[in-house]
Amino acid sequence: MGNDGGSIPTRRELVREAAKDLNTTQVKEVQKEQQEHGWVTCALSQRPLSTPVVSDWSGKLFNKDAVLESLIAGTGDKLEAETSKEKQEDDVRIGSLRDVVEVKYRVEEGDDSKNNENSRSAPRWVCPITNKTLGPGVKAVYLVPCGHAFAESALKELSAEACLQCDEPFSAENIVSILPIAPADKLRLKERALRLKEQGLTHSLKKAPGSGKKRKKDKTSHDVPKMQAEESDQKLEGPLPIEDKTATTVTGIRNAGTASLTARVLAEEQNRNKRRKMGNNENIKGLFSSSTEHQGKESDFMTRGFSIPAGARRYSAVASAAGTDAPRPRGVGPEFGKFYKATDSFKCISNPSVTLDIAKLNDDFCDCPDGSDEPGTSACSYLSDFSPSTLSDVSINNSAKTLALPGFYCKNKGHQPSYVPFLSVNDGVCDYDLCCDGSDEWAKVVSCENKCKEIGKEWKKNEEMRQKVLGAAQKKRKELVADAGKRRKEVEDRLQSLRTEIEGAEVKVKAAQATLAEVERQERGKVIKAPGKASKVGVLAGLAKERIEELRTSLTDVRFQRDSAKSRLAELETVLSTFKEEYNPNFNDEGVKRAVRSWEEFAAREKPWEGDDAHDRDLDEISKPDSESGAIKWEEWEQPEEDSDVTVLYKIEEYLPVPVRHWVDKKLRDLRLLLIENGILAPSRGDPDSESKAVSDARSSLKAAEDGLNDHKNELTGHEDDLKKDYGLDDVFRALRGQCVSKDSGEYTYELCWMEQTKQKPKKRGGDTGMGNFVRFDTIMVDDEVPADGKGLGLGERVALRYENGQHCWNGPNRSTLVVLACAEKDEIWKITEEEKCVYRMEVGTPAVCSASSAAKPGAVKDEL
Repeated sequence: MGNDGGSIPTRRELVREAAKDLNTTQVKEVQKEQQEHGWVTCALSQRPLSTPVVSDWSGKLFNKDAVLESLIAGTGDKLEAETSKEKQEDDVRIGSLRDVVEVKYRVEEGDDSKNNENSRSAPRWVCPITNKTLGPGVKAVYLVPCGHAFAESALKELSAEACLQCDEPFSAENIVSILPIAPADKLRLKERALRLKEQGLTHSLKKAPGSGKKRKKDKTSHDVPKMQAEESDQKLEGPLPIEDKTATTVTGIRNAGTASLTARVLAEEQNRNKRRKMGNNENIKGLFSSSTEHQGKESDFMTRGFSIPAGARRYSAVASAAGTDAPRPRGVGPEFGKFYKATDSFKCISNPSVTLDIAKLNDDFCDCPDGSDEPGTSACSYLSDFSPSTLSDVSINNSAKTLALPGFYCKNKGHQPSYVPFLSVNDGVCDYDLCCDGSDEWAKVVSCENKCKEIGKEWKKNEEMRQKVLGAAQKKRKELVADAGKRRKEVEDRLQSLRTEIEGAEVKVKAAQATLAEVERQERGKVIKAPGKASKVGVLAGLAKERIEELRTSLTDVRFQRDSAKSRLAELETVLSTFKEEYNPNFNDEGVKRAVRSWEEFAAREKPWEGDDAHDRDLDEISKPDSESGAIKWEEWEQPEEDSDVTVLYKIEEYLPVPVRHWVDKKLRDLRLLLIENGILAPSRGDPDSESKAVSDARSSLKAAEDGLNDHKNELTGHEDDLKKDYGLDDVFRALRGQCVSKDSGEYTYELCWMEQTKQKPKKRGGDTGMGNFVRFDTIMVDDEVPADGKGLGLGERVALRYENGQHCWNGPNRSTLVVLACAEKDEIWKITEEEKCVYRMEVGTPAVCSASSAAKPGAVKDEL
């Protein structure tokens, strides 16, 4: 115990210190490590994530193949333990593929780590809206049931009700956070899973296995309490125990959900085998016939028919044994078949009071005032609202003479059905653009072969290309709408900050006004000394100074004029000397000779004195101001008279100590202001054209504050007007505002600037011509053929932009432009025409007017080959 070199340990050394709670920084580091691990590693197999990736109700990420292997191999216990290891009492586990959703994401370009099993780094996911990399530090979510992944901030800003990738609608509770950290997010996902469990649904919003009617038939009266308890625990775990035992016995699979699924597949296979055996039974097979070659008395009784009576050879309305509709007369489309069902008579479509015998259908004579009795001939092609009246009109009470049918119906099997004008029926021309099967020439005036197969193939090829371009255009429009939303949000945020800045600027203006008023008040109380009175000598000196300055200025001007005249004279002498030397003396021109003699006489005279350099230097010295030359010091002669005794009195403060001087000055100034404000003393009368530096500074500060306030108010008004401005459907043209697209057309280049103006620019010379400024949106109806390249307006209602009040046209109106828009993959001017004098029309393609209806209604565009 002692003197042996040892020591006795204390209790503090033997007992370990208690574990301390982690601080905030350590907690964040742990969460960051967990997130980094979860974003690159499968939570089940602990292998790197690879496509396809799935997620459960808690937002964890798994490899789909790992989940399948776990379900098939019967390792459901491991999977359930993994999905509920944080809280076993949740009782929400993965029992089948319905309990997970495949996460669909966009991989960042240039990333080659996708599907790389040997790499520990998973593909870099990118939000398709914000282009942010999804991972640790960025809150990411995916939508159920489609599974598309986005940044959470993008969904909050756009407030969409449908997926921005596939347009599938979703609700706010089906937005699942990926690897959530916040307790509130975890609690929300847990409550959602429990609600779905109570509703009999899985995480993917599909019906949970074992939640249907099969469960009810296994219940007995004495086992109801037990079955109710089992139902509350197994709604999300698959089939009931009775079915699980049977399935496990048959298949040998331990996992209940997988065993039940396998049993059902085997049962369906057995049913198919039974039906196949029945099909090979000769007794049953003899009741039916697979061909129609031997129909008649020798055919089987189930398929034997009967012949159509001769009286109804032109038209039969007998329905088939299966209850199908009667065959339609030639030229009748399926939408009008309901008017031709009667077998003995026919009522005119627009005039039901007119009833005809069935034999008058397609008899090449127009009996109905609306032409509906001749759907397959051209007998009624003359009918229109402009047709002249006839005697037969009296019998039908002057009914409207307008065709009830759109034309002759061509089935065009293998292509798109269409209607041909009645004038084209049996006209001897094959109208393959509308009737590719040649059925409009049924009278064989000319033989028109069926070309629907070739035309339909080409049409389908063009339609696929059109749908591809339309899909790209719709995607571009979504990007424009998202960009427009961001810009609108920026304007709204700027408005909020401007209102705050205006409040601050108003406070600054009030403070500057108060400062200026106080400075002016102080200046009014100052004692201003009257200017001294100059002597007579000083007045005379001032007049002399002004006179000398005038003479100096005149001297400078005269020197300049002299130098100019000398230069001009020298130039003239040079011209005349050259003329004397180069003229032809043999040329008998008296005028030229007199001019030469006069020049010789002038040159022989003695030149006057032109001065020298010394004279010029004297003139330069005289031209200098007195302040530089120092010849006369005018300041000495302009001094006022000596100070009087009264002036000396104002300097009495200079003899006082500094503290006393400031105190006296303040008291006297306050007393003087008080007397001036009460009208006892008059305010100081200084120079009205000048003010003190203090007043000038205060006034400048006030003006700067007022200018800043006015700038903020003008900007606020501009942004408010911008938010009220119409930018089209979904505000999409906000993203295009200010962008321009141009097209060369002969001698000019035409330019369209979205939401601003249109211009005509000459290629050679001259200024630009304004063709109009944007005024408003409009819609017009168009009916144009679409060329093969698809750059046309087509048929239907189109969005139009009106540009008006352009540059005035000589002897005409102000220029204006109507811009008609159609769906296209990129902004492009297709066609420019001048419909009237200085009234222009542009046909423009842009993705801004593309919508889902463009793909749903391909017939809205004339796509004729």
